[in-house]
Amino acid sequence: MSALDTAFGKLGDELLDAIGRRDWAVADAELETLAQEAVAATVANRRDDLAALARVAARCHTALSLRDDPGGEAMHRQGQLRALAVMIAAARGRTPPRAAESLSASGASAAVLSALKSGPQTCPALVEATGLSAEQIGGALPELRAAGLIRSWPAGRLIVNALQDEDPLSSGERGNSP
Repeated sequence: MSALDTAFGKLGDELLDAIGRRDWAVADAELETLAQEAVAATVANRRDDLAALARVAARCHTALSLRDDPGGEAMHRQGQLRALAVMIAAARGRTPPRAAESLSASGASAAVLSALKSGPQTCPALVEATGLSAEQIGGALPELRAAGLIRSWPAGRLIVNALQDEDPLSSGERGNSP
């Protein structure tokens, strides 16, 4: 967890505390800070910061949703959190993929690329080959597809993944590849 993740988490805690105390001026200031950080992260294309802000917004929204009779003012802030989460999700959806060089350098993406050098594989096979969790594989695959490094196609109930420059029919795979 980075220092910025910790700072965003603290900001979320302070927002929830202010709402719990019914200190609406502080709650509004915390919400404004979260919104400003989201805009700054969007403009600078800081994907990790957008992800951290999305987690904070979701955590705070969920915490407010679970409160018994939160009251009108708290529900207003909950609506603002929902709007902030929608804005962050839209910004994350528009964010272009990372460069292929950074994806293949290290981390889950590099492990998936390395495993796919032996041929097309399903997600369960990638989990076994890399030792990563299904969540890590599931997080890496869309980014690798968006960067044009891999392609995927259905094979029954599973999805097969292969390096972009690999011919699936030459590896013994049968099916329609996009």
